[in-house]
Amino acid sequence: MAVVASAGTVNTGSIDPLAEIAAIARVHNLWMHIDGAYGALAAIAVPEKFEGLAQADSLSLDPHKWLYQPLDCGCLLYRDAEIARRTFSYTGSYAKQLSSDPIEGFAFFEESMELSRRFRALKLWLSLRYHGLQAFRAAIQQDLDHAQRLVNAIKDARVLEIAAPVELSAVCFRHMVNDSATEEARNLFNLALLKRIVSRGNVYPSNTELQERCCLRVCIVNHRTMDTDIDAVVPEVLDAASQILSEQDSK
Repeated sequence: MAVVASAGTVNTGSIDPLAEIAAIARVHNLWMHIDGAYGALAAIAVPEKFEGLAQADSLSLDPHKWLYQPLDCGCLLYRDAEIARRTFSYTGSYAKQLSSDPIEGFAFFEESMELSRRFRALKLWLSLRYHGLQAFRAAIQQDLDHAQRLVNAIKDARVLEIAAPVELSAVCFRHMVNDSATEEARNLFNLALLKRIVSRGNVYPSNTELQERCCLRVCIVNHRTMDTDIDAVVPEVLDAASQILSEQDSK
């Protein structure tokens, strides 16, 4: 019936080979949906990473992530809006009151599963009109650059390891503890490390699990982020790790 591709996974920002998937979907007459909630809006800044994006039948986006909008601002785009209208149209008496043809009488609030809602689209429209697309393009590119800045800092720290390729602005890494540590010991240490970092209140990474490895995750989607914010991450991680190791040695 359908195939769903990812244009920036939540954990790592990985991007599926969208053009290849679209070709397969077309051969088998499948609907192709792209989950671009986190990553697809980066196509504004780096379109070369998203070849095939325009071939989707539907595309989900979360402007509250990478267009810097209020929390619950999300949208779903269709290549053919008529299909969505037919899917969600009313066929009862209300539709007949609107028009003899339910499609012609289709109202804007019937175009998705969610009905009661605030006028969230206005905030997005105003932001784009006021700031212009170039401002968003520059802000997204800055987030991408900050991710690479963090990658370089992590690589410079010998006890830290990049846990997954960094395609967009999600950076996953972990503390290796020492060369002889088991994977179980590293997982437990990184979990304790995350809790210690958050409790210190200076930086706030999240966590994820990649191939049964507990990792720290930093995802940069804020236009206010500065170089100094990025530069604070690795020293904070190393200092928190030193505290834990010192406490373990004293026991």
